[in-house]
Amino acid sequence: MSDASDLDEAQHTLSGNPSDEESYDTRRPRYSSDEEEDDDENDDELRRDGFVVDDDEEEEQPRRKKKKKRRRHLEQSAEVFDEEDLALVAENTFGVREQTPRLKRLKRGRGRRASDDDDELRAELDDLMDTNESPGADYADEPRRDVDRDDDLGLFGNEESDAEVDDYRAARRAERRGHANSRDERLDTAYEEVRDNGVQAGAHERTGAMASFLAEGMDAIDDDTWMELQDIFGSGEEYAFAMEAPLADRDPSREKTLADVFEPAELEAKMMTQRDEDIRTSDVPERMQMRATGAESLRPLSEDEIEEETTWVMRQLHSWLTRQEARRGREHKSEWDTDNTSDEPTLFQHADFANERFLAAVLSVLKLLSQDFYEVPFIARHRREVFVTAESESDVHGEEPPTREWLSIDDLWKLYDFDLQFRGLLAARRHLQNMVRRLKGEGVDDSTREISHEDEAYASELIASASGVEDIMDVTEWLQAHYADVIQKWSRERAGMKRVQNLGLKERAKRNGTDRFVERFGITARQVGDNVSTPGRHTVDSNTSEMPLDAARELVGTELVSPDIALKAAKATFSSMLELDPQLRRFVRAYCDEHVCVVVRPTDKGLREVTHDEHPAFAFKFLKQKPVAEFMGSAQFIELEKAVHDGLLRMQLSLSGEYRFDNHDLRTDDAVFSEDRDRSARAVTVQLDEHMRSSASGDVAAAWDTVRSDALFTAVRDHLLPQMWRETVQKLHQQAFDYVADACRRSLEQRIDVQAARTSSMRTGKKPRVAVVAGGGFDASSRGALRVVVVDEHGACSEDFSADSMRMQSSGALADGDGVAVLRGVLERQRIDVVAVSGMALQTRRLFDDVQSVVNEFCSHTGDDVLVTYASDEVARLWWDSDAARAELPQLRKEERYCVCVARTLQEPAAGYATLGRDLLHLTLHKSQRSVDQSLLFIVVERALVNVVSKIGVDINDLAQHVHKQPMLQYVSGLGSRKAHAILSRISGGHDLESRSDLIVRRLCTRTVFVNCASFLRVNPPVMDVLDDTRIHPEDYDLARKMALDALDIEDDVEDDNRRGRKRADGPSRYVAEVMRRSPEKLDELDLVKYAEELKRLLDVHKLETLKAIKHELQHPNEDPRGEFVPPDDAHVLRMLTGEVVGESLKEDGSTMVSGTIIRVQPRFAIARLDSGLEGFIGVANIADYRVEEASDELAPGQAIVAVVKRIDLEKMSLDLSMRKSDIDTACGRARDLVPDPAHVDPYFDTDAEAVLRERARAVQKKTTARMRSIPHPLFKPLNGREAEQYLATRPRGDCVIRPSSRGMDHIAITWKVGDNLFQHIDVREENKPHENALGLSFTVGDLSYSDLDELIALHVDPIMRKLDEVKRNPKFYDPETDPLYVSEPLSDVLGPNDYSQEFRDRRLSLWEKRVTRHLDTLAQSTGRGAYCVSLSLAKPGSLVLSFKPTPDYRGIIKWTARVEPNEYKLGERGRYPNISGLINGFKMMQTKNAKPREKSREPREERSGRSGRWGGTSSWNAPQSQSQSQSQWNSTSSRGWN
Repeated sequence: MSDASDLDEAQHTLSGNPSDEESYDTRRPRYSSDEEEDDDENDDELRRDGFVVDDDEEEEQPRRKKKKKRRRHLEQSAEVFDEEDLALVAENTFGVREQTPRLKRLKRGRGRRASDDDDELRAELDDLMDTNESPGADYADEPRRDVDRDDDLGLFGNEESDAEVDDYRAARRAERRGHANSRDERLDTAYEEVRDNGVQAGAHERTGAMASFLAEGMDAIDDDTWMELQDIFGSGEEYAFAMEAPLADRDPSREKTLADVFEPAELEAKMMTQRDEDIRTSDVPERMQMRATGAESLRPLSEDEIEEETTWVMRQLHSWLTRQEARRGREHKSEWDTDNTSDEPTLFQHADFANERFLAAVLSVLKLLSQDFYEVPFIARHRREVFVTAESESDVHGEEPPTREWLSIDDLWKLYDFDLQFRGLLAARRHLQNMVRRLKGEGVDDSTREISHEDEAYASELIASASGVEDIMDVTEWLQAHYADVIQKWSRERAGMKRVQNLGLKERAKRNGTDRFVERFGITARQVGDNVSTPGRHTVDSNTSEMPLDAARELVGTELVSPDIALKAAKATFSSMLELDPQLRRFVRAYCDEHVCVVVRPTDKGLREVTHDEHPAFAFKFLKQKPVAEFMGSAQFIELEKAVHDGLLRMQLSLSGEYRFDNHDLRTDDAVFSEDRDRSARAVTVQLDEHMRSSASGDVAAAWDTVRSDALFTAVRDHLLPQMWRETVQKLHQQAFDYVADACRRSLEQRIDVQAARTSSMRTGKKPRVAVVAGGGFDASSRGALRVVVVDEHGACSEDFSADSMRMQSSGALADGDGVAVLRGVLERQRIDVVAVSGMALQTRRLFDDVQSVVNEFCSHTGDDVLVTYASDEVARLWWDSDAARAELPQLRKEERYCVCVARTLQEPAAGYATLGRDLLHLTLHKSQRSVDQSLLFIVVERALVNVVSKIGVDINDLAQHVHKQPMLQYVSGLGSRKAHAILSRISGGHDLESRSDLIVRRLCTRTVFVNCASFLRVNPPVMDVLDDTRIHPEDYDLARKMALDALDIEDDVEDDNRRGRKRADGPSRYVAEVMRRSPEKLDELDLVKYAEELKRLLDVHKLETLKAIKHELQHPNEDPRGEFVPPDDAHVLRMLTGEVVGESLKEDGSTMVSGTIIRVQPRFAIARLDSGLEGFIGVANIADYRVEEASDELAPGQAIVAVVKRIDLEKMSLDLSMRKSDIDTACGRARDLVPDPAHVDPYFDTDAEAVLRERARAVQKKTTARMRSIPHPLFKPLNGREAEQYLATRPRGDCVIRPSSRGMDHIAITWKVGDNLFQHIDVREENKPHENALGLSFTVGDLSYSDLDELIALHVDPIMRKLDEVKRNPKFYDPETDPLYVSEPLSDVLGPNDYSQEFRDRRLSLWEKRVTRHLDTLAQSTGRGAYCVSLSLAKPGSLVLSFKPTPDYRGIIKWTARVEPNEYKLGERGRYPNISGLINGFKMMQTKNAKPREKSREPREERSGRSGRWGGTSSWNAPQSQSQSQSQWNSTSSRGWN
């Protein structure tokens, strides 16, 4: 190896990591210079391809030894030359830039020793991200570093070290720039020296992609030629910068961060990104930071902005409440109005826009939200004085006046949302103002001004009057269109790259000359807008005497080749100016908001699928001119959008107020929709046209009016209305989303706003000890069908058992179930408060009765008070097999984890539901919850947990000890998942809080966050202050102490205490503790009103509501304000165990149809079991409309049935069912009126259109649809032919179903699977029927008769299947779909998906014909004689097709069709053959016999279509209509035989 290469290698190695801080060397050991070049080329190629070279997979032990040996050699070289010397030598001698080695392994941080195994580093970084470890954890071999408070988790790099590296780099660059000239001279000298040593002078210059490509022929290219090649083709290094690693990655002194190692998604999931760290350390509540969309969203608003926000909110509230009041005033209400949420709260019930106190309340709340960053729960509890005021000033001091609560907590959340919307308005306005200032050249030389003074004043006026983001966007788009060239120039300067320039409106008009022509219109777009806002402000200048077309001749040129085209271009320019004018947009937007309606019509797909009342889209299938305001307060628009997206419905917004659809011909809907769009545009144009019409008369003035009107109409129809429609749809969607989200939030809050289950003898707030008995749906193969789990008051599992039965036997001869003794033992050993019964099947009901019997017997002997109740398991079903459950309770099986979760949810519902996290959205909260954005929905839904957790508070030390309760902490006011995790990680492991002040002292949270969360975090036991274990805020501690002193009628004399030697054993609140323990009733003697007046006089603060809250808390510390636990009623239990909802999936009005299976038959009744597990009772009188003597005459066990629900017995959890045809017809809607039930449709539903459809469907049904039948046979399915094929598609060949026939009540059909996607439908005629609805006593198929259905299947269907199997074994059988020749052409690619339509069958038949023809052509050409084959028939499933090609030159295929009977094959009228060989021989004889007359006549043979319906006929595929064959051809066929 040469000295130069050694020096270069040493320079590269030492520049990677100076001194003893080694890095992972990514270069391979050099065994020779050739190997080095090969390795470098391979690495470069892999780098260009985007691969990362991983040396761990390539290195072996011998290579490690060589590497260590080489490292020792380089260290010795480093003692002679330091890094800077080596770099300068290499740079000044060889002209080589200093390059940083490409790091292919993870590099240790500074001060850490390198390891040969990267897995160790990965494991250590994983430890950093482990949520169970301390956030300050570091590498084991490095001393723990002090972590700055702003980087609590120690996840981010050292900025000081990075700054040192940057300073070093800057110094090196300055030094190199200073020696540039001398370096060039040294380079020339170095090159001469190298050339003298035998190195080619051009070797250094001839580098790059071209040099490597021409490496072998480099010697034959002189320098001049080489320079010419580079001038033409380039050096190949123009884009080399793109292949280099970023500077940050190449910096050898830069420490690896988590972002360099882990995927962004992984960091986000573990909340370890930089944004997560910023949220953790920022002194703003986390939920406020999460909703923020930029810096504007987290900026405290000024007083002026708060005043503006209040005005804006009042305007929004007034509009919103007006629409809501109008909706409530409607007399008619459909199911979409109520939406099954009768408990929907009424927001702002006490809103009084004329009352200054209401306005002051809103103003104060907005100030708390926008300036102080207080969250809603904190405001609702500790700032009640701002929204709770006295009804009137009391004349008598000391008396408590009646108060009015202007705002509820739901109102506060609404204001919280309004605040975010207003901040969005401020951000958009600020962005627009910055654009205007930049166009003015503000802060720069006046010569850079781009915007005119007139445009600036106009924009400023519009900005000042903007009332929404839409108005701001109008002005923004107007500026962007008029100053597009300037704005695009800014974008190009900012991006630093050249982009295609799009001309703005002015530039385009100037280029084609239409700007001068538009001036002759007599009025500008801005003047039209002024006239709209202030009528009569401008008039049209009508001084021109030329007609528009004559004036347009001036524009004719290269771009505008005729006056007509020029006039169209001018109108298009004026139209663009009109549609961009902000004032016109405001007018059109206001007009649309007031008059727009929604029209809905079904598509062809919707006509087929949306046919019954139960379909989600049926209620709005036809809507005629429904005002958009009527969509308020329902989720209908979301369901409407979903139906439109699914292609079921068509929706259009309209302003015409007309509904001209032809209900008898729905094919004209497209034309009507198009006409309605024009009518809507014309309605707006009429409103605007008067503001731009000339007052002059005459043909010229009328012509110019027409031109302006046409331009306006185009602007409205093509631009303004489409934009308004998009905005309207967005508003309606947001309105429906708000409704769905709030309904989901209320549904969840109702489930968790409940106290823990407890007995009457337990005190409030005490957690019960729960024993859960679960069964039904568990796997009983290993441990038993039942589980008994005991969970203590802390949520820990203390015992668990399994059993098979809890049944107590009344007779002494029979032993009790094995679970009885287990449950008795649990009740005896432990003090059980609640026994909860849960399960996943209806059998749980019987289990509940058994458990209740055992517990009642035990309590009767011991006198204990034990509550037995059903327990909801909706949380347990989502949690029991999750990763979190397995991590927390790895020693338990999933069934036991299920029981533990059920018990914990009973003990604290908020903790149980909080455990689910985002899985809360998997609960059934609202029927439309799946149709909205899930991320936005969760933000609203989690407010339920925030409200409830804020009601009850949490014990911070208890949470630190019990993992399953910790998710509650994130829902405390001011906190969130990141801040809560940071607090818990600091106090876990025995570092409990001693007081609330520790949150600040130990830097667990910042000031604003502390104010928000302090009162909701209780410290138990209260070491420093008894008030820390109450819901009193630390800012009110002095008030509580003063109230305690006044109640005890003593003074807090510290000097007297010290003089008497008394110790402050209870801390500063020792008298508070005394009042709470001994005499809380003394607080009733305090005059809180007078005390509040004194505070108002001295401190100018209102504290009456706070004083009331303090008094209540001292008298009832930590009282749970939630409602008491109520055991679920029968309807709720039915829903838990079966999923059936009374009133929704089950109704008693005779409209609910169910399917099931008969499980038991008695003479007078039968029992059926539904898919949900419910059992239904079918009396003999409800089996049929005619008289049935015994149920067994019509029903049999295992028989599938369809029935109608007549009654729901909640006590027994069973149903009364009816199978009577009349009941089923009624449920199916066949006997209903043509007009749908008004309660099931929208008030604007077009009932006439639906009546026409129903009448048409009824007429078609009478002709083509068979009556629904119920046949007592296991194979019976109530399907039609297409449904039967779909049912059998996935079943084995030979399976069959018995189904109703479309030919009448005396026919049934049998569909059986012949092959893949090939089914035969056999018509069966019933004979000897007792009555019309009864099954026949004998059955006939063609000429064959059978005594019952089983005999028919065994003697008819099965023999045909065996005959077809015989055919498939014959060597002449050919299946076009399994031919190996087409293995590369899957049928799914060739034919597409099977939709069971006639089009698919036609495509398949055509494919078969082509492949059979190709097969016979190939066979005939290869043998030189005729060929034939046997295949299945697609046209007549269950039959065979014999295809024949007489000679290789014969054009086309002759086809014979043979029927397959149970015991024979039939060909033609007389051909009957017992086996396939006889059939083939008969076919040959018939074909030969048919060919002889043709030989004599030598005339074209007649061809008969194989699809004519006649059996045994011949046909020709792809053959001409006339074709003669010579005598020799037929003789040759006969003499040589057939192939």
